[in-house]
Parts: sequence; C-alpha cells; structure tokens
Amino acid sequence: MKALQNKLLILIVSSTLIPALVVMAIALSNYGRILKNDSEQIMQLMCSEKRQVIDEKLLNIEQSVHTIYHVAIEQYGNTESLWQDDEQFSKHISKMRELMETTVKYTDGAVSVYYRLNAAIRGPKQGVWLLQDENGNFIEHEMTDISLYDENDIEHVGWYHIPIANGKETWINPYYNRNMDEEIISYVIPIFLDGKTIGVVGMDIATNLLYENTKNVTIYDSGYAFLMDNEGEFVYHPEMKGNTISEEFNIQHTYLYEKSLLSVKNQSVEAYQWNDADKKMTAQKLRNGMIFTVCVTEQEIKKPQNETLIDSVLVILLIMAGFVAVTVFLTKAIVRLIYTDAMTQVRNKTAYNECVDLLSKRIRDKEQLEFLIAVVDINDLKIVNDTYGHECGDKLIQNGASILKKVWGSDCTYRIGGDEFVVVCSDMEMKCAKERISLFEEAIEAYNRQNTCEGLYLQMAIGMAVYSSETDKEYMDVFRRADSAMYEDKKQKKTKCNPVDFNRVNEY
Repeated sequence: MKALQNKLLILIVSSTLIPALVVMAIALSNYGRILKNDSEQIMQLMCSEKRQVIDEKLLNIEQSVHTIYHVAIEQYGNTESLWQDDEQFSKHISKMRELMETTVKYTDGAVSVYYRLNAAIRGPKQGVWLLQDENGNFIEHEMTDISLYDENDIEHVGWYHIPIANGKETWINPYYNRNMDEEIISYVIPIFLDGKTIGVVGMDIATNLLYENTKNVTIYDSGYAFLMDNEGEFVYHPEMKGNTISEEFNIQHTYLYEKSLLSVKNQSVEAYQWNDADKKMTAQKLRNGMIFTVCVTEQEIKKPQNETLIDSVLVILLIMAGFVAVTVFLTKAIVRLIYTDAMTQVRNKTAYNECVDLLSKRIRDKEQLEFLIAVVDINDLKIVNDTYGHECGDKLIQNGASILKKVWGSDCTYRIGGDEFVVVCSDMEMKCAKERISLFEEAIEAYNRQNTCEGLYLQMAIGMAVYSSETDKEYMDVFRRADSAMYEDKKQKKTKCNPVDFNRVNEY
C-alpha cells in the first residue's frame, strides 16, 4: 500500500512541480533578459545625460573663444598699419582685453583666456593674458616669452604651438601648465591671414571641471564613471590617487581604452573584467575627443534578478510544501479507497494480495520473520441470505467485520471473499495471539447477547497458524494450516449450536 501511495505522490507532485519549475525558469529567463535590456538602457541614458552636461560646458568654452576670434579677425583691415601704428595697435589690444574680460566672466570653468600674437609681429610678449585670481576675478598677467622655450615644451608653450601645427581649432589633452602651475585643458583657435600666422586665441579650463562632473556620477549602488583622453590615458578614475595613476593601475589603460572605443563605435554596452570582477561599460565621446565611460558590476546588475530568484524559490517551496501536504492527504485518501473494502471498511483483496506478495518475497529472501495468520469465516451465511434476505446477510458481514476490527485492528484485517476474512499480524507471539482469540470469542458473545434481530445472530469460525522458517517454504503453507484450523473450528461450533435455532444463543 505504501508503495502505491509513494508512486501516486511522486506522480502527482512531479506532474505539477516540473511544469511549475519550467514556467518559473522561463519567467526568470525572460525577466533576466528584460533586466539586462533595462540595465543597459539605464547605463546608456546615464552616460548620455552626463556627457551632455560636460559637452554643454565645453561648447560654452568653444563659443566664447569663437566670439573672441571673430572680433579679432574683424579688426584686421590693414594689418601692416595695425602692427606698425602704436596707437592703433594699443586700441586694438585694449578692445580685445575688454571683450575678453566680459566673455570669460560668463564662461563656466574657465581659468584663463588669452589672445597671443606671433612673436614676429611685434615681439615675443604681445597680446592679452587674463588669469583668474584667488577671488575669482580675471586680472591681466605678464605674457610668457615664447622664444625662451622649445616648440615641444608642452608644459610651457604647447597651448601655442600645437594648434598652429594642427592648422585648426584644437582641444589640447589635459596637461600640467608650468606658467600657471595648474593642470588644465585648453581650447585654442589659431589665427591665419593671407598664409601668415597671426597668433592664437584660447581658453584654459581647470581639469577639476571634468573631475567633478565625472566623479559625481553614480549608478546602482557602486557604479561609477571614468574619463580618458583621446590617446587612452586616464584623466579621472575613482581608483586614482589625486591626479596621478600608479604604473600598476595604468597598465590596463590600453585594455579599457579599446573597450571604450568599441562601445563608442557600436553605441553598445560592453563586458570587461576589472580587478577580478565581471563588469559592463558604455562609453561616449566628448566634444574635446575625450571618452566618458559609465560602468557597473555584473553582480549588481543581476542583483534584482537574484533577489527575485530567491523570492520565487521561497514562494515555490512554500506553495509546494502546502501542495505536498494536501497531496499526501489526498493520496492517502485515494489509496485508502483503493485498498479498503467498501462494505466492511477493512482492507480488501487487492491489499491482501500485496501483503501476500511482500511476505512471500521476505520468505524467499530468508529474512528473520515472524507473523501470524488467522482465517475467519461467518458460519451459515447462505442460510441467513435464503431465510432473511441478502440485505440481512450483508449486515451480518458488516457486524462480523466490526468485531474483527475491534479485536485485530483495520490494518491487519482483510476481506478476501464474501464472508471470508484473513487477519495477518507480524511479530505476534502465541500468547498474544491466544489473548486475541479470547477477546474475539468474547466480542461475539457480547454481540449476540445484545442482538435482538434473529437474522443477525452471528457465529464465526477462526483458524490460526504461525509462520515457522523451518517448516514453511512459502506463505501458502501458513495459510493452508490456518484455513484447515478454521474449518475444524467451524465443525465444532456447528455441532455445539445449530445457527437456525436462535433461542439457543445464550448457550453458545
């Protein structure tokens, strides 16, 4: 019976659990895909928004410099007269200074603005250089003597020679300006007229403007942004110490630069590894050629999915626990129906056959085994059926079964025929068996004394046999002995009391 119960339980649970798990797996897979797309969109949106903020500041710088450039060009009517006439040149410089003062005040992030003429025009220190002081005011500063430095001296004169060499407006990568004693980036427009170099006009921006707008970027719990110049060198990274990068840290700059370039090119989110962590990045190029990158760990991206997975598993486990409990209850009920005789509520022939098969196997396997068989039969049931009807006969069978259940228990009692019952008790000693026989006979006597219906007078024959491993080779050896003992008991009880004479009940 337990085997069938377990099979039904496994069948019902598996037929429900497996589809539930499949549905959950599909749902989580779709959720993971949606989460991945959402996280990538969030990263790209964040990168785009922050890049636009920085680009607006850079654009403002460009527009300011272009304003100064165009005003300077407009004054170059007769350049020979302009350069040679001191008064006219002084007015030109004064006008440029006034324009530069006004323009730079409304240019966020600017720390310096300059209009520098070619040394061949009026000497090595001609032009205007306004530098921001500690109070935020822009004051005129002494011009740098360009002739004192080599053209490749970026820290002193790179701001002048690089845009002229490029022949176009140029954003210069972050560098340390020795003239200002500060790390800056510069936007410079070279001035050419009739094939001659007139000079440059430009603005310097403190790199802190870029640092702050990059450092303040947060995404998820620990995501961050970093900035690289157009040659792949770090400008800002959270792991940098100050504005410097250790050799060990910078050794991976090529790897990150290539990944960032790939993201810029494909407008995609790229996977990479950093400090043994799986991460994702998306990058966009700034107006000045720098690459702005937003990154976050895979673990953090998948955190909502993992939390959902845990919650889903817990819910599934709770549901399945309840379902299994209900299934066990229903399975027991189903099995009880399968193995229970409908009329008497003791075990039926199917349950008996399964019990016999199990005992037979244990006997064949030579297990240490003790069991007792009692074969029980209702005497003269046919006479009751013929005299009082089958309904009365059925009632008599039910009453007999009730006595057997009371004495032996419903789990040990089997109805294997119309009025034939078998009791199978394991590990039953003879002394206990004899006590049960006495209780059985006393229960029948008590029933008959209380019975007022002549058709329900009950007489039951019983025969018992105990398994012996020495003499019994199979189950049927024990059964045959018990069956023979039952028929012997039937003869004795019929001789003692004629079941048709109901007035002799008290003599039984």
